Amino acid sequence: MRKKKLFQKVLSIVTVLTLTATLFAGCGSDAGNQQSSEAGNSAAGSNDTSGGGDSSDPFAFDSPKDVVFPLKEKLTLTVFVNNPDQSVTTYQDNWVNDWIEEQTNIHLDYVYDLTGDEAMTKLNLIMGDKDSMPDFFLRTGWTKAEVLSYGSQGLILPLEDMLDQMENWTWMNEQSPMRRADLTMGDGHIYTYGGENECFHCMYQHRMYIYKPWVEKYLNGKNPETTEELYNFLKMVKEDDANGNGIADEVPMSGYIGGWASDPTVWMINSFTQCVNPLSNTNPTVAGGMVVNNGKIEYAVMTDEYREGLRYMRKLFAEGLLDNQTFLQDNTQFEATVDASEVNKVAVYPGGGMSNSEFWQEKDGEWQNWEILAPVAGPDGVRYSGRCIQTYFEGCIGVVSATCKYPEIVVALLDFMGSEDAARHIGGGPQGIGWDYTSEGVSLGGGTPTYETYKLPEDYDYVKDGGLSKTYADYRYTPDAMIQRSTADARASLKVEDPDHSGEYWLQQWAELYDQFAPPGRYSCSGAGI
Repeated sequence: MRKKKLFQKVLSIVTVLTLTATLFAGCGSDAGNQQSSEAGNSAAGSNDTSGGGDSSDPFAFDSPKDVVFPLKEKLTLTVFVNNPDQSVTTYQDNWVNDWIEEQTNIHLDYVYDLTGDEAMTKLNLIMGDKDSMPDFFLRTGWTKAEVLSYGSQGLILPLEDMLDQMENWTWMNEQSPMRRADLTMGDGHIYTYGGENECFHCMYQHRMYIYKPWVEKYLNGKNPETTEELYNFLKMVKEDDANGNGIADEVPMSGYIGGWASDPTVWMINSFTQCVNPLSNTNPTVAGGMVVNNGKIEYAVMTDEYREGLRYMRKLFAEGLLDNQTFLQDNTQFEATVDASEVNKVAVYPGGGMSNSEFWQEKDGEWQNWEILAPVAGPDGVRYSGRCIQTYFEGCIGVVSATCKYPEIVVALLDFMGSEDAARHIGGGPQGIGWDYTSEGVSLGGGTPTYETYKLPEDYDYVKDGGLSKTYADYRYTPDAMIQRSTADARASLKVEDPDHSGEYWLQQWAELYDQFAPPGRYSCSGAGI
């Protein structure tokens, strides 16, 4: 009997211990995560009262859409930024941080305020030590493959469920239908808020310019519209001593490798087939040469039409109509060729912008003897512009650490930074000093502007002249390391003081011309995140 009672007691004790262990095991995951979050969030820890979901915690929100700025209590968030543009030297001592704090009651502590190789080296160390991770990364410079790797390791948070609740995020996706797809990784998750910096003229950067006096002389002022007409024009320039100096020094078409859209192949190939496959370009071309045709991805270089384009180029090259130095010379040699200070030699050349210093200085000059040459039609009637698709992944903007205690607040903050007014302040500095809203004058797009920017002298005193209460090392964030809200339409609403001399204005007008030749139903994959 005593043995039986002893056995029952032991059994009861074992049962109680088993149930207790089970209960602790069931809570262990959340407790461990909370402890890890607190270790990785030094700032949030200072405000911690109980943890996420507890009504006594002023920073506990079930959803980012529930977050209301300014917060009732001040919260400090730690941040990493890889700033690629050292015209802004620091994010830590920056007017923008104080402005954001006034609007949100969030203090941003840039514990990692780095650039270049130092930033990437530190970033690798951080990702190997969760205790050193900040609450979020404003810009990392990661590739998509790196983002996918860190996401699969659970080091950064998937954000799509929270982002889908955000007003500005949703607006950006509505304005740019390819944006969401570009930010979606191979596992179906979105780990980065992304950017919205649509450079309309960059989409049509593969442009060609033609010398107007020679168009007047040989074509009665009417630009060539077909490859055959272009060939005949170039031939007349070469054989007729177009500049009249008695020397056979004319170079009908030139270009060079290594500049901004300075390679002539893309422009000419688009008279035979759609392709954005430059031999080189200062602007990165993702998936160059890939096109979508009737829902299928094709490599344009492998088509018969592309080969026909190369044959046309070979014809120009063989007859001396395409500069034989095009694929050998650098920028300095090219500039010497197009220099018309003594006499003009070139009839046609490619480029993202005109090759003339006075054009960029917005002054009268030789550049006014040149004009944009629209795409010309090939033998089969193909007449495309080389359209580059915008990328929204950019430098990997807005990533939340897995150790962040309050990811809902961070996502709400990122969406706040993506609002129109915040983006203006963050990228332009104090309103009324570096920029302001306006409805007077002419915009880049030729309509009514919505904002204007001001050029400040290098010795501008923000306290004495601008009325600020203190000085900072910097007064804005760099465009490549912030959340931008610059759609093509928004960018076109910038006020232009002098349209006739504004380089940005002319780039916009040229892009609008080339937009008329964008291939319908068939587009390049450049920058589309394939």
